[in-house]
Amino acid sequence: MEIPRRRLLTAAATAAAAALIGSANATTSPDRGVGSNTGTDTVPSPKKRPALSERPNILLLCIDDLNDWVGYLGTHPGIYTPNIDRLRAQSYSFNRAYSSVPVCIASRSSVLWGLRPETTRVDDNDDVAAYAQLMRSKDLRPLPRVFSDAGYETISTGKVFHWERGTRRFWDVYQPYKDSPFTFGDHGTMFDYGVLPPGEIHTDQISANFAIEQLKTARPQPWFMAIGLYQPHVPWRLPQWAFDLHPLDKVVIPKVREDDLDDIPAGGVTLARRPLADLNGVEITQYDLVKNSGLWAQHVQAYLAACSHTDAMVGQILDALDASAYADNTAVVLWSDHGYHLGEKLHWRKMALWERANRVPLLIRAPGRVEAGGGFDLPVSLLDLAPTLTDIAGIPRPAQFEGASLLGITPAIAATRPAEMRWGDAVSTRIGKWRWTRYPDGGEELYDLEADPNEYTNLLGKTGKHEGGLATLK
Repeated sequence: MEIPRRRLLTAAATAAAAALIGSANATTSPDRGVGSNTGTDTVPSPKKRPALSERPNILLLCIDDLNDWVGYLGTHPGIYTPNIDRLRAQSYSFNRAYSSVPVCIASRSSVLWGLRPETTRVDDNDDVAAYAQLMRSKDLRPLPRVFSDAGYETISTGKVFHWERGTRRFWDVYQPYKDSPFTFGDHGTMFDYGVLPPGEIHTDQISANFAIEQLKTARPQPWFMAIGLYQPHVPWRLPQWAFDLHPLDKVVIPKVREDDLDDIPAGGVTLARRPLADLNGVEITQYDLVKNSGLWAQHVQAYLAACSHTDAMVGQILDALDASAYADNTAVVLWSDHGYHLGEKLHWRKMALWERANRVPLLIRAPGRVEAGGGFDLPVSLLDLAPTLTDIAGIPRPAQFEGASLLGITPAIAATRPAEMRWGDAVSTRIGKWRWTRYPDGGEELYDLEADPNEYTNLLGKTGKHEGGLATLK
């Protein structure tokens, strides 16, 4: 990374950072969602809760592959997430939150250890050995160990760490779960989706049931509970009711420009074309597989259904918390590990450095710590989630954490802390209204997301140069 140029962009964007980008109004829905314990009823106005004590409980809801397609952000038509929207109305929302790396293994490494990907050495999908070394480290503590050492009881199930194996030792109360198999389906698109077989209980329902039972259990000490929800990660195998929420004739596929990669440097084109398949000896992109199959709408429907399924699980857990003895002294934090493309930039899945692969929901319900219904519209990084959690709990910040608490963040502070994301040696920075991406071969992209939210126009062009330099863009 060229530090002088990064500083130049930061200086150019600082003035813009003070202006809020976009808006994300809290929304509520008349329905709690199919799959809720309480069925369908009217959502009450947000309850005014007492301020949390000095050592509140922490409920961390960890979602896999959920991009910014949630109702309260208003990013795509047909989204149905009434429970997440209900939580947003009770929470402080970071409306421009970004993963450190747009893939599960690396993002979770960064969040759970509070470390930059440069430090974990897990910065793409191939760093399995570095992740295993991180898991075995005697010097670095993941979040459950930090909370345990501070006197908290730690509780978990579902995908919180990247894999299930080897994680039991981090928790006081732990329910093993089965990692969903990676399957390609029979659609010819390298995606597997469809209705869950009758009688089979979804793995996320098992995780939600565990959380509900734990919330009914009396505990003599504060607790830190992390519940992992696997959907909308593939395979999109879901109960029929989740698909019924999104009739196929109502599904809207993302707007795509077929020339969208014409002004992208070679490094970006390479990421957009992955993953590649071999079709009779010819390489073909997953974008072309889906497009040629005529099943694009069905894939979007399956993703939307998976989002709604996760939303229903969130609703069940929140209902159980609100009915429990812990209702008034528990902070709730909801986050997703990274975003997801559904054809934008001629790309499917994650593992790219554009908005859709990196922007995620981040909600914090913590009365007395943050304002219910409030929000922050400038870019922030999930690197800051670990120190935020310890700040909420009143635990001294561990020396290993490389981020900073988001409590009390202001536009002036955000201007000095750009959200940075990596894919290997490629780096993308979000500050103010700008996204600036640099590839190892020297190619660059720059987008003004206020004027061009779909990232159609690379202001640096395919050559990665701009007449007069980046300073002229101030």
